[in-house]
Amino acid sequence: MRFQFDQLSANQRYHLITQTITPRPIAWILTKNENESFNLAPFSYFAPVSSDPALVMVSIGNKSADQAKDTKHNLLREKECVLHIPSEALMNAVNESAANLPYGESELPNTHVSLADFTKTLPRIQQANVAMHCRLFDIHSLGNASFQAVYLEILDVHVEEDLITEANSRIYIDNKKLNPLARLGGDDYALVGKTVTMKRPN
Repeated sequence: MRFQFDQLSANQRYHLITQTITPRPIAWILTKNENESFNLAPFSYFAPVSSDPALVMVSIGNKSADQAKDTKHNLLREKECVLHIPSEALMNAVNESAANLPYGESELPNTHVSLADFTKTLPRIQQANVAMHCRLFDIHSLGNASFQAVYLEILDVHVEEDLITEANSRIYIDNKKLNPLARLGGDDYALVGKTVTMKRPN
């Protein structure tokens, strides 16, 4: 079956995109609310886009026509966040953090995760194997501006020691130990499962 996107609603396009472009990595983003509590939310329209500068892009929509999602609201004000790469063990916490709560009400109590010191202004999720301190680099409105491409510059990264090996001046992270959580369509998630190693041609 062929789908002509100009004949589909935005919602229909969304469901086709999220069920065909899979698996998608999850950016689990912690920001500070105006009341000094912390917002925590997952995003799967997420990808690395540059190494110099070290940039990732997260596409963030709005809660409603006139209200930005809490993460975007906080990023525009604070200009920084902590972006985590969640593992299988955090699946329930990630799912709970997707709840649509009133602004300023933290998702953390429902996730049962704990915080660890990280930057001068933001903590990280202690149970997450990877945490990136990022600052807002740029933001671009897309189409009707209900979505915005948010570019984040990675300043430093925490990686749990037992995931790391070093050889020939390179750092290797064990993906099987990391076991990153990814999004599929609907309510489905994916895990790494089988991996294949294949050397690239010269």
